[in-house]
Amino acid sequence: MKKKLVIIGGGFAGFWSAMSAVRQSREINRENELEIILINPDNYMTIRPRLYEVSLEGLRVPLDKYFIPLGIKQVSGKAEIIDPEVRIVTVSTDQGVHRYGYDYLILASGSQLKGMNIPGFQYTFNLDTYQNAQRLEDHLIRLAKADFSGDGARTFVIAGAGLTGLEAATSIEEKANLLRKKYAGSGADFKVILLEKEKEIAGMYAKDAQTYIVSTLQHKNITTMTGTYVKEINQDQIILKDGTAIQTQTVIWCAGMVASSLTSFLNGKRDASGRLMVDQFLKLAGHPEVIVAGDVASVPVDTDGHISLMACQFSIDLGKWAGHNAVNDLFSLPLKAYMNESYVTCLDLGQNDGLFTTGWERKLLYQGAEGKSIKTRITRELIYPGEVEETVKASSPERPVKV
Repeated sequence: MKKKLVIIGGGFAGFWSAMSAVRQSREINRENELEIILINPDNYMTIRPRLYEVSLEGLRVPLDKYFIPLGIKQVSGKAEIIDPEVRIVTVSTDQGVHRYGYDYLILASGSQLKGMNIPGFQYTFNLDTYQNAQRLEDHLIRLAKADFSGDGARTFVIAGAGLTGLEAATSIEEKANLLRKKYAGSGADFKVILLEKEKEIAGMYAKDAQTYIVSTLQHKNITTMTGTYVKEINQDQIILKDGTAIQTQTVIWCAGMVASSLTSFLNGKRDASGRLMVDQFLKLAGHPEVIVAGDVASVPVDTDGHISLMACQFSIDLGKWAGHNAVNDLFSLPLKAYMNESYVTCLDLGQNDGLFTTGWERKLLYQGAEGKSIKTRITRELIYPGEVEETVKASSPERPVKV
């Protein structure tokens, strides 16, 4: 009887786990002894780092392109329950509830936007999933068809000045202008407001990178408000903590991510974001048949005490290690320790503007058009899988070269 490897999640970590499991099972000549089952809500891997962009075209990769020729079974549904005692995952699908047993489990169910206990939070938009990005675009189309008329229709508020917030703030006006030209035939004067509860914008960056980011926001006439937060949200305005009211029909929430709630079914230590703390083999203490990867995993990445972040550069690599180690563990072979000393960030700041930083200090290496070009190449080429067999080959867990 074949051993069953179940993977929960079809994002970067889950997808690359599946590719790596195929490759490694071939490597050890056990391909015919392994069944790989991947559970995902739909048939797509979403290119999540690009959901802020002006167009949503090309931001989903069909999983069937890879899974069908490789013999990977895909279950389209939502994993609801993990029972590690009997090794069963319960999944809700359009055809009903199904249960899948496993010999080994890779949990790669990702992260989600943190819900906020704020009156009117349901009126916000976000870029957390493809569906939510589409919901924002549909909203902007409705405003464009009305020529962005009405109180607050031309004001966009971005809550949270992390990477997603900065990219949303510097792209939303271009998106709105294109839609208005398409549906109303003219341009418009828009106002973009970026809110940050910390005392400064981009404080997580080295000083030179921070200076560039702040000056770029100023050049693009983006209003920044620091040391504040949203207290209440209505359909056409928000109220800040000091009582200031801002007329707006579009609030894009970009603050706070937490690990998938499926982590709650497994015992283990967690970090502040709810991620499960695993060792360098991605193993979860107390669960010998479970590996955790991607945004649900908190794993050491070097000897200096740095921990993986919720970012695709970690999720892709963690997937490669997860698939490799899961297969080896199933067949009692040595595991490979995860290491990644090559931490970089790339940030899109709108037309002709971007930056690329290196190291955990986020030191500025490239900026302007050159920084934008690097960001574009990474997110439009390098993080996309290639052809099927090329992708299987690329799934080998190789330690990245330090930048």
